Amino acid sequence: MGLRTHIIVVAVLAFSAVNLFLCLFFTHQVKVHEIEKFQAQIDKSAYLMRIINTLPLYNVDMESLTKNMETFFDDENIKSLNIHDSEVNININLERQLFSGGTDIKKSFVLEYKGLKLGRLTVVYSTGLIEKKIAEFQIRMLGVTVVVTLGIALLFAFLINTIIKPVVGLARIISESTIENFDNEIEKTGGVGEVGILSRSFVRMHDLIKEKKEVLAHTNKLLESEIQQKDIQQKKIKHQDKLICAVKTFFQQTMAAQSIHEIAKIFISIAQGVLSSPHCFVGQICDTEDNLKIMALSDEMKKLCPGFDSVEINPGLKLHISGRLLQAITNKAPVIFNSADLNSEISFWSKEHLPMATIMALPLLQGKDVFGLAIVAGKEGGYTAQDQEIATMMVMVLVQALRLRRRQDETDRLEKMMIRSEKKGAMGMLAASMADEISEPLVGICKAVQMIRNRVEKPSPETLAVADKNGLSFDRLSRYMKDQDVISNLNLIDEAGKKASMIASTMRFYSGNTNMGLADEALSLLLDEALVLASKKYSLKQDFHFDSIQIMTDYAPDLPKIRCRGGELKLVFLNILSNGVYAMAGHIDNPCPTFFIRTYAREDQVCVEIRDNGPGIPKNIRKRIFKPFFSTNPDNEGGGLGLSVAYFIVTENHKGTIEVESTPGEGTCFRIFLPI
Repeated sequence: MGLRTHIIVVAVLAFSAVNLFLCLFFTHQVKVHEIEKFQAQIDKSAYLMRIINTLPLYNVDMESLTKNMETFFDDENIKSLNIHDSEVNININLERQLFSGGTDIKKSFVLEYKGLKLGRLTVVYSTGLIEKKIAEFQIRMLGVTVVVTLGIALLFAFLINTIIKPVVGLARIISESTIENFDNEIEKTGGVGEVGILSRSFVRMHDLIKEKKEVLAHTNKLLESEIQQKDIQQKKIKHQDKLICAVKTFFQQTMAAQSIHEIAKIFISIAQGVLSSPHCFVGQICDTEDNLKIMALSDEMKKLCPGFDSVEINPGLKLHISGRLLQAITNKAPVIFNSADLNSEISFWSKEHLPMATIMALPLLQGKDVFGLAIVAGKEGGYTAQDQEIATMMVMVLVQALRLRRRQDETDRLEKMMIRSEKKGAMGMLAASMADEISEPLVGICKAVQMIRNRVEKPSPETLAVADKNGLSFDRLSRYMKDQDVISNLNLIDEAGKKASMIASTMRFYSGNTNMGLADEALSLLLDEALVLASKKYSLKQDFHFDSIQIMTDYAPDLPKIRCRGGELKLVFLNILSNGVYAMAGHIDNPCPTFFIRTYAREDQVCVEIRDNGPGIPKNIRKRIFKPFFSTNPDNEGGGLGLSVAYFIVTENHKGTIEVESTPGEGTCFRIFLPI
């Protein structure tokens, strides 16, 4: 604040204080005078009320009394007026609403006439109107004070500005020189005497300093430019050395890597040191082109997000990864954004677990195709163009290392396929040999069982003669065998032999040797026979039987017969039913285990649908159920060939298709489509 401003402010404040004091003093004196005048008026009015109202009150003249009261109540300062006499039941009360803020003055006295007390007169006055008028007067006084004060302030400003203008100009020149502000032109101040001479001297000194400063600034600018160029060259050399060292270390460590995941982990460990990024991961685009599957995570991310490496991240809508992360894939170019906490594309990380302010996303390019992303995040101060250059070079090296590893993995896979193919050929020959070896004793067993059944159930005359010769009652023998379930056990042996024979035939199919013929069969009959076989299959290890399962069938009435190998299809149905029985046996929450079986036609195919209400099949198991030797039974009970045999019979021997649909907790449905 300058000198003249100080003078003006002090003068205005002093004059304002004096005017305000005078205004308040005069206002107070006016208020005191008006209140005293009002008190005198109240005393006079009260005296008149007492005299005028005594006689009407004594005579109980209500009309006169009321008229007198209304006459006195015309005074606008009266707030309330009341006359009360309990003996003659007189109570006249007049009231009005006055301005708030006033002071009430109450006068109350007894009316007497010739020594007789007649009643009480009470009158209440309010100073509200008087105080309102005084307040208006005070406002007018303050307005006049403000106007006068402003006028005097302007007069003071004009006079003082004229007096000290040369001094102010000189002070400004000195101030500009003190802060080394030589860019603006300084106006030459006027003034006479010593002040004018001093002002002109400072102006000349200011101009000389300004010229010297411009020369010095130009020299400094040239020096700064040379220093910046040297710093840039040194930083480039430093970054190049750092990049070469990182690439060399990466290649050395990836030589011993056994998988692409190990290579990705090595890349992350090196990228963290080079780019100062605590959070880093490498992801590979899945075959569906909808998901980004994590290949490797940095240790910091694993600590913050445990189990994250087993999660598939969707770059679309499911997990809300979009925006610039997706832009790095679609545009096939690196993306840097140093305010990631404001972007929705990283919302798949919970903010309370992994807050990141800076992210750089780099696509993994193989030719013109993007097969993955490398993400580095968390660098303090954000990522620069130099960081992007280094990261791009490292990603190119990562892509080459992954390509070499995949090529080696493909070579290893082909070698394993060749070995597996040779093993399958050997297994096929072994299966055919075993099938031939098993078939001969099975034929003998089946013939022996059939001979026993014929001699017991339909004895010939020769059989009856031999029984009589040995004194044996054939009827008693038949009843004994039936009572002891010998006949039922023979039937079981016969059916087991037939099933074993069918399995041996299927083993020939795996080896390519088959001579079983085709015949026209009704699917409903094959299904009923498979149900009969399944009902007789039980296990002593399970406290569960086929009889406790409800069977619901819906066979299409006009379904045409199909040309097929009936025994093979019964084996297919039996294997599916057996798996369903095993699944529902372990599903203790199912109060009513049920099979739903139906057949129907679809264009040039017939369909068999077998559905259960068991526990269902998880997705990871559903993909493998048709593979040989895969089993979910404990200790691989059953060998794991049932559904693989069914798949082979349907697809290879009958040129059909088989599919499975299942939801955990809601059951499983197998559909078999066969050509008509």
